[in-house]
Amino acid sequence: MILSYNVNELKKLLASFYRLTNIRIVLYNNSFEKIAEVPDYDCLFCRLIRSDKNAEKNCLDSDKYAFEMCHKKDALYSYKCHAGFTEVVTPLRHGNVIIGYLMFGQVLQTSNPGSYWNEVWMRCSKYRVDKEQLHQAYLKKRPMMPEEVEAAAKILEACAGYLWLQRYIFVKEDNLLSQIEEYITNNLNDDLSSPALCKKFNISKSKLYNVFQKYYESSVGDIIRKQRIKKAKELLESTEDPVSEIANQVGYDDYNYFIKVFKKETGLTPVQFRKNKSFN
Repeated sequence: MILSYNVNELKKLLASFYRLTNIRIVLYNNSFEKIAEVPDYDCLFCRLIRSDKNAEKNCLDSDKYAFEMCHKKDALYSYKCHAGFTEVVTPLRHGNVIIGYLMFGQVLQTSNPGSYWNEVWMRCSKYRVDKEQLHQAYLKKRPMMPEEVEAAAKILEACAGYLWLQRYIFVKEDNLLSQIEEYITNNLNDDLSSPALCKKFNISKSKLYNVFQKYYESSVGDIIRKQRIKKAKELLESTEDPVSEIANQVGYDDYNYFIKVFKKETGLTPVQFRKNKSFN
């Protein structure tokens, strides 16, 4: 997928988030590359940690794992980094496709920073960093309560939607792709095989393949599957329809195959997914 960015406007939005929360925020594309960040440097604690090459690698691995989990869950993901600080990442979407991520991090989430330092140092003592310098940098961080972090996470999600709505990020796409996407979204329970789509739009299989590889770097089958599972999740949350009926509504005639695909995409069976949501 070919994306364009209005970096100046993006930075203004990120700066507003930072001014309100005093939490560093970064925008990444779907290749995990930084597009914009505010402020444009890590906090002192992270700069000290990253002076150790092993620690820097763990920082990058921690971020990558967060992106992968966010992509798998297709939802906001909160976690502790290898050094013990809270970070939150939320997906940016074009329709049903994740095109990037918004992340905030290095949050000291604790009600007792004096005691929590012991856990942080236990995590970081293996790195070649000066303990006293690291402790002084730690003391400069403002502790936050869980409800504050949760509020910031809600604002982060709102920012993700706003920057797309305002076209600070936009997709350079052709009309054919838009037509195929719209058709798939509105006809999930129909025959969406490659031959059927080629016949509908009077194109060759190679043309269909090239369109999706160009913009999504993925197959049309992958996109259809993700849209069907996303719709199934919505129906499981919003209705009491039997799972077998939901499977039919999203284009799966084989009930057992639907369960297999759903579990592979979400890590849960449809019944487990519905029960989990009912307890939230």
